[in-house]
Amino acid sequence: MKKICTLLLLLIVAAAASAQTCMRDSSIITDSLFIKPKQWTPADPTIYTAPACIGEPYNQSITFNIPDMITFGGFTLPLSKVTVAPTGAVTGMPAGLTYTCDPPNCEFLANSLGCMLISGSPAASVAPGDYEVAIQITAFSLITQTLNFPADLAPTEKYFVTIRNAGQCTSGTNDLSDFIYEVKNAPNPFAQFTEMRLDVVVGGQYQFDVYNVLGKKVHAQTLDLTTGVNQFTFDAGELPNGTYFYTIGNGQGRLSKTFVIQR
Repeated sequence: MKKICTLLLLLIVAAAASAQTCMRDSSIITDSLFIKPKQWTPADPTIYTAPACIGEPYNQSITFNIPDMITFGGFTLPLSKVTVAPTGAVTGMPAGLTYTCDPPNCEFLANSLGCMLISGSPAASVAPGDYEVAIQITAFSLITQTLNFPADLAPTEKYFVTIRNAGQCTSGTNDLSDFIYEVKNAPNPFAQFTEMRLDVVVGGQYQFDVYNVLGKKVHAQTLDLTTGVNQFTFDAGELPNGTYFYTIGNGQGRLSKTFVIQR
């Protein structure tokens, strides 16, 4: 019985360690936005979500700034919370991508910041292009109203995820050029050890993650980097031969590159 409990505890710890979570963008408050990255509009026809490449790991955090009032149908009403179903609430996403919330029940209280993580790896069957996605939300006010965001609140606004061919997302999920000047590793390919070299413009805490070609995270590590050149050794350990994607990121975005394990 003791061995079974120990095994269950190890499985729970391993699952928690590998779980991916979204990152809240607190600048949404000063920008007075409901959602960030913000949506496409006729006045600003820009897709602010990061592009995803076919067969490559993708992570895009979406922050919600939940107000305490909502305007719908010409009426402004007090708002207590907004919920999103933990599954099936985001439509139009390309195959291979899914979403999770923080908090996990996807319940966002008024006057709070919540976030959603779109992640995965676009399937090989997905054609490059802009995919319009919609988020079904339930607003709890004097009446409970289910809405499709953004169309039901702003009919001319849209939310997109752009799919590109493999290898066209080397800049990562957001531009980190103001934070990191250069990232590279040598040797590449390598059998077990490779030296990671990061030339950092802005020091701080960064996340180093490694994914296999199916988009599964196989390594996660927090880095405390200083301004200038930082180096550390990555140990591939028991990872099988193949191509892997690694990302260096912070709350502002991620930079993605590849390396090959070859024994």
